[in-house]
Amino acid sequence: MRFSTLPNIPTCFFINLLLKTSMDNSSHVSSSSGNSAKDKDKIFPSFTELRIYPSFSEIREKFNAPQNFKMYFPREVYEQIVQGSLSVEGLPVATQTAVTKANNLEGQTVFIHRSREAPIECLVIRPTDLLLKDVKSNRYIRASAYDLEYVTIPEEEGTEVTFALKQSGDAILCYLIQGITWSPRYNLKVDRTNDQHLFEAWADMTNSTKRDYKIKHTELFGGDVKLQNVNNYRYEAQSYSCCCECSALGGSNEEIKIESQGEIAGLYYYSIDQSFILASQSTFSLPFVEVNIKLEKYSKVELYFLERTQKGKFQRIYRIEGDKFLPAGTCTVREDGRVVGQAKLPDMGVKDKHDLECGSEVDVGYNREVNVLSKKRHSASFSIKLSIKNTKEKRSMKYEYSEIIQGKFVVTPKGENNRNDLLNITPNGFKIVNELQANGDTHVFEYEVHLDYKTNDDEDEK
Repeated sequence: MRFSTLPNIPTCFFINLLLKTSMDNSSHVSSSSGNSAKDKDKIFPSFTELRIYPSFSEIREKFNAPQNFKMYFPREVYEQIVQGSLSVEGLPVATQTAVTKANNLEGQTVFIHRSREAPIECLVIRPTDLLLKDVKSNRYIRASAYDLEYVTIPEEEGTEVTFALKQSGDAILCYLIQGITWSPRYNLKVDRTNDQHLFEAWADMTNSTKRDYKIKHTELFGGDVKLQNVNNYRYEAQSYSCCCECSALGGSNEEIKIESQGEIAGLYYYSIDQSFILASQSTFSLPFVEVNIKLEKYSKVELYFLERTQKGKFQRIYRIEGDKFLPAGTCTVREDGRVVGQAKLPDMGVKDKHDLECGSEVDVGYNREVNVLSKKRHSASFSIKLSIKNTKEKRSMKYEYSEIIQGKFVVTPKGENNRNDLLNITPNGFKIVNELQANGDTHVFEYEVHLDYKTNDDEDEK
């Protein structure tokens, strides 16, 4: 019997046959393929629940577990399990043991198959570096895994976890894994013609493991959850083709929906009650929340006070306020169907406001002219003339100008310009909020800034 070299099977053995309809709703023990004495009895879950957090997931699988409950994880899967998170719920556990297993090639017969050469029968002496012994010549050689033909299917390297249960029965196997995550994705679509906007929220569930998960119940959590002793290593697994085809619907025409479940311990969570398959190396996306957004578009610039003249452009800002909690994610902004920017959205509570900065607003600029009035050891005074201009031909623009002044300061509006009343003093400086009309409308502000450089030590010297 001849086997071509195969990639490592990318799933835990207890999930492999979940894609077969005969095993969808059953929990039983099954023998693995082949007649090797080292083949293990396999137990399949009757129910799989997935709780997905922003940086990890909790997998909960229901088994009809014997007292000697053994589970085998391939190395690539076990490396992504958070240390100390493997546990059994529902039955008392006497002991838990994890043993690293090498593959079962040592002492087995293999054949080296190279093009235009007869196969060479060999014995595996050392499987770690594929040291082989030619059966006919009794000489030792090394070969590439891609040149080998196997008589029996080689076992994966991995870890066997054994739970010694005090009794058999229904049990839940739980563990945290870093290979499955989710992230919100938002689309803000602005229609300038009708002065309307549309806000869409999507949940992207990503499975970067080598395992397909057929899930009957899913929960998505938004918020901050910290884990201790988390391995930051990210295994970049390769994609392998499956022996069967499946869809995210798991063969069902039932619509998959995400329902909001409210808040628990400061975390907002959502549930999916329909079954679906989260395939290996894939991302599955669903609309996950409907939220009403208040939108305000304006230009904004925030500067630190400098003792010199400067000029520049404002930033294009979309300020949003929602009537529901929104988990942190990326928001893509479009105007009239064209992408105008993309920005990060933090966790937003109900009625929180956030500014989406989407790039430079080239038609709205500022010119800040600075003159030194006096400069001493412990103080200085400056005269500033600030000009803000909108060169758009057809559109007026709201704007917000902020200046941050460090240390002790006094800001005094000057001149007869009525707009100086818009200069609002804050604990950290001042802010101007107003609106520019189209076609070159310019707002001019004149003010003086007095800085006090004295420190507590200077006061003590007096």
